[in-house]
Amino acid sequence: MRNTAARALLRQGLTIPELGRVSHDVIRPAFNAINAKRPQCLRQRGPEISSPRLPLDNLRAFHTTTAAYKSKPGKAKDTKSKKNNNSSNGAAATTETENSHDDDDDPNGPKHPPANPENPLDFADVLSRMRRHDEYFRGALKKLKTGGRFNPDILGTLRVQPDRKNSAVTYPLRELAQVSSQGGRIVSVLAHEEAYVKPILSAVQASPDFNQQPQRVPDNELELLLRIEPESREDLLRRVKATCNDWRDRARATRRWREKHHANWRKDGGMGPDLKRAAEKELDKVVKAKMVEIDDAEKEALKAAESK
Repeated sequence: MRNTAARALLRQGLTIPELGRVSHDVIRPAFNAINAKRPQCLRQRGPEISSPRLPLDNLRAFHTTTAAYKSKPGKAKDTKSKKNNNSSNGAAATTETENSHDDDDDPNGPKHPPANPENPLDFADVLSRMRRHDEYFRGALKKLKTGGRFNPDILGTLRVQPDRKNSAVTYPLRELAQVSSQGGRIVSVLAHEEAYVKPILSAVQASPDFNQQPQRVPDNELELLLRIEPESREDLLRRVKATCNDWRDRARATRRWREKHHANWRKDGGMGPDLKRAAEKELDKVVKAKMVEIDDAEKEALKAAESK
């Protein structure tokens, strides 16, 4: 009886205002079906429902689980921050590699010949890398011979971090400023931009070789002056030895790099055990010859340092 009365009321449009009190998710399907059967005149006389219409894809049955919510803004922000940090670190690492002498894996550096599995006794790849190292370290020893820290080129290699808050990328001082000798022990540093002045000050103060407070030039906000103290004989000898030891480490690293290729070729079956032993024996000869060359360069540099 109650169902018959309800249907009668619905046909007359008398119960429509009360529907706003009931969840439209439950009432809408039944009400729409009934409303569709009403005459056109009745359908135009009153609104179908007082509550706003929801998209069909948001309607859920009672027996289903609750809707999944989006991640919290805080978590999304943390994830984005981690990605930005990784990107910054990646950018920093790339810049360090591009500005260093060890460009074995640097895509922007000189192209070395690849290791050739078809001819394991060909060490063109190893010799190319060693020549690149020779250029750098011989240049470093030459700078030490011509005055050590008095040479503006030495100061120009000092690493500077322009944006300490947002990026860990560093650049050589010579890319951010003009470094020149003013005569005697005075070296002038003329920054290209005003934003570089404070980072240069911090880098000079933190450097073990140039641990001092650069003096500002009153007439020019971009210029700094450094007074470089003369190096003692012991300090100069120490720097020569450290440079040559680093040179030897690069040669050993190149050897390990090539030995990994031998191991991979042997694992893949492209190189037999006898050929692998022969290749490593020849590689050992190449590295030993390079060590003798480094020893000779070190002796010459030490002799020049002792004569000062």
